[in-house]
Amino acid sequence: MNEIIIQNDYFKPTATGLVISGEPSYEVWEEYGRKLQFVEGAIQWLIGDWLNYGEQKWGEMYAQAVDETQAHTWRNYKWVANAVNLSLRNDKLSWTHHLEVAKLPSGQQKKYLDLALLDNLTVRELHNRIMIDSKLVLPPMSGKTVTAGTVMQLYKGDMLDILPSLGKFDLVLTDPPYGVTDYYWDISHSREWLTAIKQHLADSYNLFWFCSPAYQADTEMILRELGLPIQSRIVWHRRNMAMGSAARNKFIDTWEMIFHVGNRELNFPTEWSEAWFDVQTFAVPQTNFNDTKYHPTQKPIELIRRLIEFGSYPGDRIIDPFAGSGTSGAACPSDRECTLIEREEEYISIIEQRLNVRRL
Repeated sequence: MNEIIIQNDYFKPTATGLVISGEPSYEVWEEYGRKLQFVEGAIQWLIGDWLNYGEQKWGEMYAQAVDETQAHTWRNYKWVANAVNLSLRNDKLSWTHHLEVAKLPSGQQKKYLDLALLDNLTVRELHNRIMIDSKLVLPPMSGKTVTAGTVMQLYKGDMLDILPSLGKFDLVLTDPPYGVTDYYWDISHSREWLTAIKQHLADSYNLFWFCSPAYQADTEMILRELGLPIQSRIVWHRRNMAMGSAARNKFIDTWEMIFHVGNRELNFPTEWSEAWFDVQTFAVPQTNFNDTKYHPTQKPIELIRRLIEFGSYPGDRIIDPFAGSGTSGAACPSDRECTLIEREEEYISIIEQRLNVRRL
């Protein structure tokens, strides 16, 4: 790190973060960030603290200073820097060690960082230790919500690695990472994912793909380029998430897009109802709801159940390659086969307990 280049009256870089003093203007703050882009070495803490300061000071305006090609990576830095207080960071441990503890309460962060230092744990060893301990204290689920009799397969890993061995599916229903939050796993590769999924669609199929409104145009272009025929553009109206929100330069968003792609008739019930509409209104799961919240971006189980029932038929093979907390499995009727893929150990463990199923 070349501190001569990147230190000034407002910004002082250290081994574990960026100390900001005084009242730098937006222009001064933005220019400093541009210089950070050209600094070699471990600068994750510096960028993370720089971004968090910008967001706190100027709100959404701070995003204008971030190049789109860097947004996903820098969002990860920002999330960890916000989660791990400067006073807890240890310059004898890597930034990736801190990434492993970032989702924990501050007291546990210190415990595991101290443990990693004391026992000279690698990042993988630290991850495994946290997961082993978490299984010992995992809070009980509110009952098993999986439909009795459902044929369920659960795989841990990256869908791009696992999917090639699984054959073809009649229905793909998934809520992939959007790339719009600060969670470290929320990085979108929609083109790559959809390209892989296309090879595993049955001759007659349906596909439901959740998407942020911010990227719906990009996603639609990818679907068109891949020759995946869009049949419906479904709006999930999630009004309860917006309660208490505040915005200064835009309207508060209350919806997300679901692209319905396929070449197969939907399995609509014979009795007509509003369930046929392309606007679906369901509340976001909450910890005090019957539809308990297990995952920060979890979708309503009744919405997922409706999409599965309308998009498939008895005997069909269904897959959710980004299973999250396993809601697709919980909503799947007993006369279908359901395959779930999830990469994160934390959520694999939740799925196992929620659905009473074990990974393969």
